[in-house]
Amino acid sequence: MEIRGVDFFLGLTAGVGLGVVLSLAWSKVRGWLGYSAVGRLSQENFQLKRRLAEKDRYIGKMLSETERLAETLGQKKVLSQENLD
Repeated sequence: MEIRGVDFFLGLTAGVGLGVVLSLAWSKVRGWLGYSAVGRLSQENFQLKRRLAEKDRYIGKMLSETERLAETLGQKKVLSQENLD
């Protein structure tokens, strides 16, 4: 079976055209999903999870700092009581 130049050109043109049409359709579908209630809620859920993780890290950092300060103050109190005795 022989592939002629015209057949090759028609196949190539059809493939490129189909690719362009599918790409445009996919971008439209993604756009609709982005503006749908599901898309908005999904985005909001993602942002809330990210903010919650940031707050958890901040709280953990503050707790460790508080523990360190309590330890330091406890050691100073023990030392000052030993000096008084």
